[in-house]
Amino acid sequence: MAQLFWRSRLKRRARKIILSLPDLPADIDDNVFIALGTQAAEADKTSKAYDEFLFSEDGYEQMPYEDSVDEVLSLQRTRNAERKGRAELPIKMRVEYLEKIIEAKQRKVSDALSEKESIEKQLRDESEILTGSKKGEDGGFWEGVLPDTTSRWKHVSSVLKEWLVFILVAGADATVVFFTLFSILPSVREALLFTIPAVGVQILFPHLTGRAIAAYRSNKEQNGASFNIAAGIGTAWIFYVLGMTVLRINLLAKDYKKFEENGQDMPVLLWWAVLIFSFLILVGLGAWVLVRAMNANPHNAKYSRLLYVYFSKVRGLRKAEESQARSEADLEAELKVLAEVGAQWDMRASVYDQVSESAKAVYRRALVNQIGVPEFTTEYLPETKFKIRKSKRTGQ
Repeated sequence: MAQLFWRSRLKRRARKIILSLPDLPADIDDNVFIALGTQAAEADKTSKAYDEFLFSEDGYEQMPYEDSVDEVLSLQRTRNAERKGRAELPIKMRVEYLEKIIEAKQRKVSDALSEKESIEKQLRDESEILTGSKKGEDGGFWEGVLPDTTSRWKHVSSVLKEWLVFILVAGADATVVFFTLFSILPSVREALLFTIPAVGVQILFPHLTGRAIAAYRSNKEQNGASFNIAAGIGTAWIFYVLGMTVLRINLLAKDYKKFEENGQDMPVLLWWAVLIFSFLILVGLGAWVLVRAMNANPHNAKYSRLLYVYFSKVRGLRKAEESQARSEADLEAELKVLAEVGAQWDMRASVYDQVSESAKAVYRRALVNQIGVPEFTTEYLPETKFKIRKSKRTGQ
């Protein structure tokens, strides 16, 4: 679409340039110009300005009309060059435009190729890390299996699956925390405001703990601080779980006593069962996040992301090369058109000599017929024609 727009714009610009140039008369019609020789011969005969002695020994070499034919065709040769330039102007503008487009597309292909090669280098580095021959993140060894990412959709689906699991866990945590807080807070709005950060803690703390443990396992000597981080965040998360469990068991015990007919407290065995159940709900959800973070290999995910980018770069490079090839084909076609147009105008210029001879020949024949004097015919017609006949007779 953009190419069509620029083509039409170039046509309009070329038309404006041509319209701003001086008017150029049209080319002559060969048939009409040649046929005018007969009328010119008749006009010269009836003018009585010439006689049969015009081409005597001290006379003219050719008639003034023949001189005018040479002069007119000389002018046409000059104008033919101007006509050729005007005919080639729109094509040259398109050629110049396509050359600039191709230069830009070549740079685009070069950039896409460089990006692709850069991604390939990063993929090789990540592959060496995953095979255990090179250290990776946090200076540790992250040996693992290369992800089965054979297309962009596989990477997208795996990422979506990870996020979907997190959303489900967050939803389950949010439900437990919200109803717990709603029991002690006066409004739904306040319960929601406290639920959002509480769910964030329930998801983020186990995740950070698992990441720290994974970093520690990758290089225990260098990443000793990661163990302390894991212990600190993990302890904070356990206290959070204990706090939420105590809060929930007290609320449930109060509700049990409230709805009990004789106002009895919750039995001890039931109390412990509910306590353990509430604790395991929160610990189970968080532990699932923690275990996934512990077993997650950051280089595995990075390799998958790089493959996704690599596939995109390959597609982009292919499109850029196809676009460049189309522009180069357009340029080649325009150059052929330019060469053909130039050749046609050059051929037209080369024909003027034949037009001159034809016009003179018609004029001479008509003039000698009008004069009707053999001596004039002998003196007027070119010597070459007589010499040719004489040489032919001599050869015979």
